[in-house]
Amino acid sequence: MPREKKQRLKRRKDGYYVCRYKDQWFYSLDEADCLAQRETYKQLEKEQLPSVQTVQKYSEAWLDRAYPAVSQATKAGLKIHLRKLTDEVGDRLLSEVRPSDIKQIYSSRYLGLSNSYIKAAKQLFCALFDSAVADGYLRFNPARDRTARPHKGTAHSHRAITDQERFWIENLCTDHRAHPLIITMLYSGIRPQEAKAMTIEKAFDPDAGVLHVNRTAHRDGNNRYKITAQGKTKNAVRDVPLFPPVERVLKGRKGLLITTAHGKQITSTTWRNAIESYRSCMETAINGCHKRWYRRTKEHKKIIAEAEALRKVGKIEEAKVKEGEIPPWIEFTVVPYDLRHSFCTWGRDHGVELHTMIEWMGHADAKMIMKIYDEVRDNRSQTEAEKLKKTAFRSVNGSINLPPSPEAVDK
Repeated sequence: MPREKKQRLKRRKDGYYVCRYKDQWFYSLDEADCLAQRETYKQLEKEQLPSVQTVQKYSEAWLDRAYPAVSQATKAGLKIHLRKLTDEVGDRLLSEVRPSDIKQIYSSRYLGLSNSYIKAAKQLFCALFDSAVADGYLRFNPARDRTARPHKGTAHSHRAITDQERFWIENLCTDHRAHPLIITMLYSGIRPQEAKAMTIEKAFDPDAGVLHVNRTAHRDGNNRYKITAQGKTKNAVRDVPLFPPVERVLKGRKGLLITTAHGKQITSTTWRNAIESYRSCMETAINGCHKRWYRRTKEHKKIIAEAEALRKVGKIEEAKVKEGEIPPWIEFTVVPYDLRHSFCTWGRDHGVELHTMIEWMGHADAKMIMKIYDEVRDNRSQTEAEKLKKTAFRSVNGSINLPPSPEAVDK
């Protein structure tokens, strides 16, 4: 019986082998792999599985079908994740994607990113391949395989501000247009999206002693915001107590809480500009000069010149001491979400009950507060320890009241 003749493929100039079956072409740097792709395609065709869809083509149609009602900004964020996927495996058939390919995407495209961002990518990839399985393009979901699990990303970066930063916020740059916004966020805990949409005359209610939080700004297109009553959670519409710092900065004001420099509704660009302008103003007030003039003022240049003269005559230590007269530059690193974080920590430090804080923050449950916002700082730990000492170990005439021993009870 004659032996079956083994097909040989010719290598192209670019190093790839290529073969064809009907109107489908297969490419690979390995000859055997190229032939194997064709045989897999033939087998799938026999089983009547639709296998001609590539990841690129399927994902483009799937996104519009799976997320028809999301905003353009949200869809743009989803497309970024899909672009990372298609850049790696977009030219492959859906049936050719393996768990190791998904793992490689996480390792190469999501290294150093936040844990929440990586989890969002995983959810999207799983949904995409779940749909492909349901449509018959795949037998199993490679994104859900145990070996395709992504690595853990970086933890959240928001923090509670220090007492020094709180003092600066309350006393410096009070004439800046972002000052009312910063104080309101710090002492009401509202989200940045809620602050962008807040109209002072509708929210500010000094007679009732509350701040009505009932509107939210959503990204509508690349740069603009659309203001609606739909919040992030079911408890987003709420009343927050009107604390004295907020009452002082809002009293007598009208219009939006934060606007552009020309008094118009804020956009994503002008929001970043306002926050950056406030940060620059704070650093200038804290350090006594703008950053561009640091070590360039007359006083600083004089100190540097004197230190250089000491260094030329060999007085190195004296030169270092002289240069030390120029204080180091202090950066103001507070970002808007730090203010919300600080409000929760501030309230918990002063004994506000957890369920009350959930209501004020507009959360659906205690999970977010316990996981992210509710930091146990040193002063709270010390205060709670003192409370326990006073209640559990009350001292009478220098002795501690302890429960009676079993022998004393028997007597």
